[in-house]
Amino acid sequence: MTQILVIEDEESVRSNMLELLEAEGFVPLGAGGGKEGIALAREHHPDLILCDVTMADLDGYGVLAALQGQPETATIPFVFVTAKTAREDWRQGMQSGADDYLTKPFTGQELVAAVNVRIGKRAQVNQLQNQLQAMEQLNLLKDDLISTVSHDLRTPLMNMKMAIEMLRVSQDAAQREKYLEILRNECLRETELVNNLLELQRLENQGDRLCQEAIDLTLWLPELIKRFQVRLDAAQQDFQLEFQLGGAAVLPWVQSDRHSLDRLVAELFNNACKYTPVGGKIHLAVSLDGVLASGLGDLAPSSGPQLDQPLLPSRLKLTLRNQAQIPAEALPKLFEKFYRVPAADHRQQGGSGLGLALVKRLTQALQAEIAIASDGGWTNGDAGPSPGFGAGVRIDLGTSSD
Repeated sequence: MTQILVIEDEESVRSNMLELLEAEGFVPLGAGGGKEGIALAREHHPDLILCDVTMADLDGYGVLAALQGQPETATIPFVFVTAKTAREDWRQGMQSGADDYLTKPFTGQELVAAVNVRIGKRAQVNQLQNQLQAMEQLNLLKDDLISTVSHDLRTPLMNMKMAIEMLRVSQDAAQREKYLEILRNECLRETELVNNLLELQRLENQGDRLCQEAIDLTLWLPELIKRFQVRLDAAQQDFQLEFQLGGAAVLPWVQSDRHSLDRLVAELFNNACKYTPVGGKIHLAVSLDGVLASGLGDLAPSSGPQLDQPLLPSRLKLTLRNQAQIPAEALPKLFEKFYRVPAADHRQQGGSGLGLALVKRLTQALQAEIAIASDGGWTNGDAGPSPGFGAGVRIDLGTSSD
C-alpha cells in the first residue's frame, strides 16, 4: 500500500487531506508540525510527503533540508502545500529541492491528481534504478565470466601446444603415447567447455521453451548408458542399474524435452564416472512413487503406448549414487559456474567447471527437482544413508500424465 505523510499544522486542513487520501486507497499519516513530520518520515519512510510551508515550530524548508540531509529520507518525493502563490515563492520551493508545489485552496481532485503524478514518477524512477542495478550486476558477471572463460579456454590449448612440441622432439614410443593421450584429453576438455557454454547460452536465449515428446525410458536409458560403457570398463568401475517400479509392469513413458533430459542425465553420469575412483561403484536407480523394488535389470523394452494412450500417473525419480565423497563445505557451491571441488579429480581428467551449473539450469527448464547429498554411506535426497558409498544425486520428474 502507498503510504503518504501529511505535515500540516492546521488541524482542519490536515484532517480533510487525510480523509481524502484514505478514501482514494492510500495509507495516510498525519503530523501537526515540522519536527513531528521529520520523526515520522524517518520512522516510516513514506512513499510521498505533502508538507505545509508555514508552520510554527519548523517551516517546510527546514523540514525538507533535514530530510535531504539523511540518506534514508533524501529520495522521498516531497510536495509543498501552501497558500503562497507568488512566483518567487514557487521558485524558492522548487530551488530548495521540492518535487512539486500545490497551492491552497485546492479541490480533492487536484490533490489526488498531484499525488498520483508524483507516485507514478517515483515508480518510474524506482524501476529505472532497479534496471540500472541489474545491468551493473550483469556487467560485473559478464566481466567475471569472460575472465574465467578466457583462462579455462587457454589452459587446454596451452597443454595441447606443450604436447605437440614434445611429440615433435620425442623419439620414445611410450613417451609419444603419453603425449598423444594428453592431446586427446585436453581436446575433449576443450570440447566439453565449449559445448557447455553453448548450451548455457541456448538456455539463456530461449528461456524455458521446450520441445515436449514421449520418451520410452526402457529404450532411452540403455542408449544413454551405452555411451559411457567404454569409460566404465577402462576405469574398471562397477555400474549397477536398478528399477524400482512399485508393482508396475514396465517403466512409464515420460513426456519431456528429450535433448534437455538427455543432456542433464548424461552430465551427471559424466561427473560420476570422472570422480569415482578406479574400481569404484556407480549406482543408478529408477523409481516410481519412491516404492523400492529390485531385480528388473533385464526388463525388456516395451513397444510402448503413443501420446494418445494412457500413461502412468506417477512421479519418476532418478537417483544416481557413486563411491565418492563431497566435502560438506563444497555442497552449497556445486551449482556455481566454474566451481570445482578442490582435490576431487584424483585422476586429473580436468573439466569445464560448468557441468553442474548446466545441470541446475536444465533442471529448472524441465520444471524438475534436484538434490545432492554426500556422506560416508549410500545417500539420496530424502532417505538416510546405508553403509558403503558416498555422493548421491536425485532428480524428480513428472511422468507424461502429470
